[in-house]
Amino acid sequence: MSTADQTTSTPPFSRALPWILFITFMFFLNQTSRMLLAPMLVPLQDEFNLSYTDAGALLLFTSAGNAFSVFCSGFLSSRLRHRYVIPLSIGCYGLALTFLSFASSLDELRIGFTLCGMSGGMYFPSGLAALGSIADRKDWGKTISVHELAPNLAFIVAPTFAEIALQFTDWRGALQAMGGIAVTGALLFLFKGRGGNFHGEPPGKSTVPSLLKRRETWLFVLIIGVAVAMEWAPYSIMPLFLVNAEGMDRTSANALMAVTRIPTPFMALAGGWLTDRMGEERILVISFAGSIVAVMLVPAVHGQWLTMTLFMQAALPPLMFPAIFKMFANAFSPTERSLVLSMTMPLVAFLAAGGAPAMIGFCGDLGSFGAGFIILGLAGVVCLPAIRNFGRMTSQLDR
Repeated sequence: MSTADQTTSTPPFSRALPWILFITFMFFLNQTSRMLLAPMLVPLQDEFNLSYTDAGALLLFTSAGNAFSVFCSGFLSSRLRHRYVIPLSIGCYGLALTFLSFASSLDELRIGFTLCGMSGGMYFPSGLAALGSIADRKDWGKTISVHELAPNLAFIVAPTFAEIALQFTDWRGALQAMGGIAVTGALLFLFKGRGGNFHGEPPGKSTVPSLLKRRETWLFVLIIGVAVAMEWAPYSIMPLFLVNAEGMDRTSANALMAVTRIPTPFMALAGGWLTDRMGEERILVISFAGSIVAVMLVPAVHGQWLTMTLFMQAALPPLMFPAIFKMFANAFSPTERSLVLSMTMPLVAFLAAGGAPAMIGFCGDLGSFGAGFIILGLAGVVCLPAIRNFGRMTSQLDR
């Protein structure tokens, strides 16, 4: 039964918090493993003599693998309980990083990045399903805020870990170290974790077409897609941009990336609090508008102004996700959510987390990183009317 955990009562938030944090730790390992790849692009570019397009396209291979894995996650979780999909994802990511560390050609790099994406993509639908089984719906905003600490802490930890590791070893040793940490964490959750002790809803002829016909599904895809692009693309391409366009050395670039992400965990928590008080639609419009301005300013400013802009660009996307997923929870039933994510997130992962960085890298090869950042900002402008429509629809459904 896919609804096994949905029919049982959930504990108060204070009692559920330790298990929410345990799942969040799994998400942190997932995201840190993935984000570690971006700081590694600079040494990879040097060793393999990659163009900006080739380096950015490696992230597209990660996203392609991630998209395929998320798509298959509905079939996997219908046969393997969410409780076991979570450590499977993290453990496979650790093994994929280890494989990638032995790459000796561009083709092997592409295979390794693809395997990393395939490993990581299994987590998200099962992670949200597990959270939903241990947290009450009235606490969903707080639960998502805690869960969103994972990627925002990973934005700080990944470049810091990369730079510290590169002081003692090369990029291969750094990936192997992270791989060992991921496998250890997966084993820990396998034996001690809770939540998600049920199967997912399998994709079927009666469920998929009806969900694809719903307008809410496609509004969610657009909003979450642009939000992910606003967060991931600048981070993914920033080491190359700072080193090659701004003339920074690798150490300074990684340090700046880490420092500008320090406010993001607090912004993720603030996102849940502000969503409850200001409403999902209002906080999304404000955060999207600010992100649009910040992204477009990145190639236009330098020195201290660039640092200030990067702080602004990093701080605003974390505000978006608690509001987006609260809208999402209102739009879809508990049994639909993992299926909707497995259907829609492949497209989001491929285009937003892979296509957007690759597009900016391609613009860099053409001599203008700035054009890529401006295109990303324009995508945010297009998204603003969709936020208002989705907000109205979900508020009506919630009533």
